Amino acid sequence: MSSLPTAEVVSHVFKSLLRRNVTVKELPPGQPPQNASIGIYKHGDGLPAAACVADLSLAAFSAAAFSLIPARVAGESVKSGILEDGLDEIFGEVLNVTSRLFTSHETHRITLMQTSYPPSPVPDLLKQKAQSPGAFFQVDIDGYGSGLLALFLLNG
Repeated sequence: MSSLPTAEVVSHVFKSLLRRNVTVKELPPGQPPQNASIGIYKHGDGLPAAACVADLSLAAFSAAAFSLIPARVAGESVKSGILEDGLDEIFGEVLNVTSRLFTSHETHRITLMQTSYPPSPVPDLLKQKAQSPGAFFQVDIDGYGSGLLALFLLNG
């Protein structure tokens, strides 16, 4: 069975992915970020497993850091309020790798099933099947910026 990761696990996955220092602080449960980029994950049997919800800042900064795009480009995207073309595709790769957040040696493989980027509505699957309260984190990417990450397990 999947479980929600700790701040330490989130930090490790993002550090490995982005090849830079990443500081993660656990936040109290709250509302998922608005204007969010979302990844929905599935178990090997196709049933929903988990969701990753990132605010615009985290999506832009992590995508830029992953592909070595200058931080100012991600900052411009954040200021505009839109995850620019290209950064959304790159963030899709970030979401793909973050499936590791939900996989442990006790679980079967979990893979990315669906992505959603603003202005698309929040997928019904997330609204209907999210288990409360989820895990919330502030993620600070060295040299880029910080953003909010919310993780949820989904009822299959």
